[in-house]
Amino acid sequence: MLRELVLDIFHELDVATLCHKILRNVCLLIGADRCSLFLVESAPGRSQLELVSNLFDVTADSCLETILANHSSIRIPIGQGIVGSVALTGEPVRIADAYQDERFNAEIDKQTGYRTKSVLCLPVKDHTGAVIGVTQAVNKRDGGVFSETDEKTFETFLTFCGIGIRNAKLYKQSQLETKRNQVLLDMVRIISEQQDNLDPLVRKIMHYMQLITTCRWCQILLIDDPTSVEGMFDHAFELRFEDDDANSATVHDGESRQPAAPVVTDYCRMLLNSELISLVCDTGEPLNISNPREDMRLTELERLSISALLCLPIKNAQSRVAGLCLLMNKSDGGAFTSGDQQLAEAFALFCGLGIHNTRMFERAEVAKRRQQVALEVLSYHAVASSEDAQKLAKCLIPSSRFLGINEFSFSDLAMSDEETLISVIKMFEDTGLFSAFKLNYASFCRWILSVKKNYRAVTYHNWRHALNVTQCMFAMLRTSPELRGLNRLDKLALLVASICHDLDHRGTDNKFQRLTLSPLAQLYSSSMLERHHFNQCIMLLSINGCDILSSLSQSQYERCIATIEKCILATDLQKHMAARKVLQQLVTDRAFNWSETAHQDLLLGLLMTAADLSAITKPWSVQKKVAFLVASEFYEQGDREKQELHLQPDDQKDRAKQQKLPKMQVDFIDFVCLPVYTLLCEICSELHELRNGCLSNRAQWESLTGQ
Repeated sequence: MLRELVLDIFHELDVATLCHKILRNVCLLIGADRCSLFLVESAPGRSQLELVSNLFDVTADSCLETILANHSSIRIPIGQGIVGSVALTGEPVRIADAYQDERFNAEIDKQTGYRTKSVLCLPVKDHTGAVIGVTQAVNKRDGGVFSETDEKTFETFLTFCGIGIRNAKLYKQSQLETKRNQVLLDMVRIISEQQDNLDPLVRKIMHYMQLITTCRWCQILLIDDPTSVEGMFDHAFELRFEDDDANSATVHDGESRQPAAPVVTDYCRMLLNSELISLVCDTGEPLNISNPREDMRLTELERLSISALLCLPIKNAQSRVAGLCLLMNKSDGGAFTSGDQQLAEAFALFCGLGIHNTRMFERAEVAKRRQQVALEVLSYHAVASSEDAQKLAKCLIPSSRFLGINEFSFSDLAMSDEETLISVIKMFEDTGLFSAFKLNYASFCRWILSVKKNYRAVTYHNWRHALNVTQCMFAMLRTSPELRGLNRLDKLALLVASICHDLDHRGTDNKFQRLTLSPLAQLYSSSMLERHHFNQCIMLLSINGCDILSSLSQSQYERCIATIEKCILATDLQKHMAARKVLQQLVTDRAFNWSETAHQDLLLGLLMTAADLSAITKPWSVQKKVAFLVASEFYEQGDREKQELHLQPDDQKDRAKQQKLPKMQVDFIDFVCLPVYTLLCEICSELHELRNGCLSNRAQWESLTGQ
């Protein structure tokens, strides 16, 4: 019988099938009720060895598929328990009553309800005599105990088993090496073929990472600037595989055997804050955790969601960490092996090369698009002449009272262009900015003329709108005691941002840029117009003769530019909604702190929005005229959407729906404007006139809704 059982395993090269046959044959040979096999493996992420259950509780008539489906790896340190003791000493252990042996762990009996009585545990050795595993037989089927004869029969059979397991492992290793070489060759091909777009390259990388490691969950996090000290990732990609068939590469978006589109999820963002992520970024070394549920460096949600974690750094040509690859949850429920880690690390080297090449290509494309936008701008705009600047510099500057710029009821409708320019000069003068920063008056005059020149002659988002936004900002800074306490550098940034916040506006919104695939839409992924306005602002401030900030120190200049950027980007209403929610919560919780930079940034953004929407607070005669100007510009865009794109525009842009304007104005006040001024009044005193004006105009529009 022994000869037949040896022949049964002799030609088997699949490790799982071989081990199952070995355990079934052991049950038959010595009459054991159940048998388990533990193989010696390297502990993931550590240098020491441990025992890992290959198959557990196999019976003489068990089915391999059923065993594998219900199998959950058990890891035992060498030297711990009966199995660990056998692995350490290399000597067999035969126990008549397991509960009388202090090495026996009764926890598994409690979990399964099975009663362990007698135990026979033997080492599995290779041809050199080294222990490569431990086999454990539990309970004689006839109710007796294991005898010395059972032990010798068991030991004789295991001599052949050790050879078979070693051969199967070598065969598996050769298959792994073949697979590794093929995957690396495929990666080289992908890198050479896919160099023009980062997203599809990352999708393919994640797809291959899943194939070589059989993980169910892959994330790739990338950093645009590896020298940055902020510790933030700029791009996050995620790929999940269905639980029922991870190896078939069925991805989260339902496509079969195709790389999935990158998805940024709440959990993906949550992982960015993990202590382990920071550790890999700082050390540049991989991290392999076999039991995340016991690792307190992870959050509770992470510990519940992750059963195995392998985190690899992705390095650029300068060996700086340019990103991370996170592999989670093996399809077999086990941990990532040292083989998985070695293969994934080799793969990550090629990933870094491919990502670097693709980013270089994308940067070249961005530079090309910037050039296209710059050429378009330069063909339309020009810097104001020095003669015009000299003429403006010689103009007399009347008082603020004469110009009316201190009042929230200010209107430019009766002003000449020269008076609008003089008004801006007066605002900067009365704020004390000329004296505080030694601004060159001639340069300022040329700069403000150039700013005016860089506003297109569109119906609403033109120079006059910029003037009104700046005037409201100036009035708020003058009226509110809290805002009067802002430092002058922030006031300078606020006024510059206000007058420049819509530079080169085309009379169409961000959605229209995306729909028409304009150069701006290709250059910027979000807040397209706002980013363009900021870049136009920087361009003018950089031109010789318009460089009004040249007298600032390096640190002042950098801070001022950073604040201008934040303020202009804050005029994107989509960004405003999210920021306002955060600021409202701070105010509600009485947690707003004027000295906290992040809190102050939120307030500056709110001030920009309040100034940008200030037409809604003006006297009714002014508000009504401005509202029709805004509507006219919207209708012009709607006409273009119909004619050029063959689309049905939104109601607010549909000329055929203009009878709904009063109702739309009421809704706009309720959902956008009124919350802005209400929140502003909670933070800054003396600004109730803005909220009252908004409410007054709401009543006027409400009265027109029934007409």
